[in-house]
Amino acid sequence: MPGMNKLVAALFVLVWALAAGGARADVITLRADEWCPFDCSGQPEGYGVEVTKAIFAKAGHRVEFALSPWSRSLEDCLRGAVTAVIGAAPVDSPDLVFPHLPIGVWDTTFLVRRNDPWRFDGVASLSRVKLGGIIGYIYMEPVASYMDANRNRRDRVDLVGGRTPLDVNLRKLLGGRIDATMESRAVLEYKLKEMGLADQVEFAGGTESGPIYVAFSPKHPKSREYARLFDRGLAEMRASGELKAILDRYGVRDWQ
Repeated sequence: MPGMNKLVAALFVLVWALAAGGARADVITLRADEWCPFDCSGQPEGYGVEVTKAIFAKAGHRVEFALSPWSRSLEDCLRGAVTAVIGAAPVDSPDLVFPHLPIGVWDTTFLVRRNDPWRFDGVASLSRVKLGGIIGYIYMEPVASYMDANRNRRDRVDLVGGRTPLDVNLRKLLGGRIDATMESRAVLEYKLKEMGLADQVEFAGGTESGPIYVAFSPKHPKSREYARLFDRGLAEMRASGELKAILDRYGVRDWQ
């Protein structure tokens, strides 16, 4: 029956179109400020960005990463303007959708100028220096509570923002405008090597470490699906050796 054949053909085209639409690659927008070796400006992009791109490429999706100040990155992710942030911890924003597997570990490690005798020795020692911090960052306890209590005292806490705030704090430290700054140990080591400043500064103690994640927007309808894809993909990359190959290029050890 010619009419029936046309109907069957039309239904086939409709089914094909729906299937093709369902298979269309998602664009996952990923944001953070510069935090090498997790995410970097320019090339290389950072091991965290490389791993995230590889995971979602295998699932047929595309990740677009761009730098943005951390406080803005979090705000945009929470309101659904971007899909995900990299470098988040549950204490940052518990409303984000977190996978089970972290993308690395973080801590709060202090840095001073070479030959400065100050060392972090509990919260009482912090009042003896002017600290350089970053707007919107969460620091490990007891540093976090001290920062909250003193963020309006410029003689004790000096906060900066922007896309590359660590660079700013390192310049301020070497210029004598602050006495100490702080970051994750892995980030400090990478940045000091990159900038050739390792012989001008000293590590001055720090806190215990905790996990950090690629976290997804609570406003995105696929965030839980993306978190599951991330967990499965990272586990597969770890088992296959692909994760180690990426980490080796950055001089980073697997945190598991």
